[in-house]
Amino acid sequence: MSLQPLPLVLASSSSIRRKILSSAGLDFTSISPPVDEAEIKAKNLHFTPTKLVEVLAEAKALSAKVCKQTLVIGADQVLEVDGEALDKVKNMEQAKQRLWSLRGREHFLIGSCVLVQNKNTLWKYSYQSRLKMRKFSERALDSVLEKTGEKTLSSVGCYLLEGQSIQLFEEIDADFSAMLGLPIIPVLAALRKFGGLGS
Repeated sequence: MSLQPLPLVLASSSSIRRKILSSAGLDFTSISPPVDEAEIKAKNLHFTPTKLVEVLAEAKALSAKVCKQTLVIGADQVLEVDGEALDKVKNMEQAKQRLWSLRGREHFLIGSCVLVQNKNTLWKYSYQSRLKMRKFSERALDSVLEKTGEKTLSSVGCYLLEGQSIQLFEEIDADFSAMLGLPIIPVLAALRKFGGLGS
């Protein structure tokens, strides 16, 4: 039996999600899903962060224009503070403000991923990662931001957990791959169940 009987597409522009799948030995193609996230969020202001991220992940997977047998992974993640889902910031000054506002506080990364085939959702998985930042100094924050640079703007939390931003944290209660945006163990199990991997 081949490693991956069915073609697989990742409907995400995230380089980290691509790296997670590649590291697990999967063959796949990735697309940037033509989804207007701002419009979806504006239409669903009453949704909880968990419900919102589920809608976003599914919208991305369903937007992929692929052949019928292809399996499509859609994923999304939001940062929740005090029950509110935050959006990405636009510049480094806002990134510093975001990180300083999280200093010494607990927050959550709420994520969801789905598996779609022929416009039908086969599988959904939602998860929550709890993180707490330490009471770092402004000097420590400036040092981390200087080293991570504008890559930090790709993260809604304004940190790169796979890099030096990890120095800002006191506690992390999460599966690492899920925290980065794609819970690889549940994803692999779903692919085995629906024909994307051999048993």
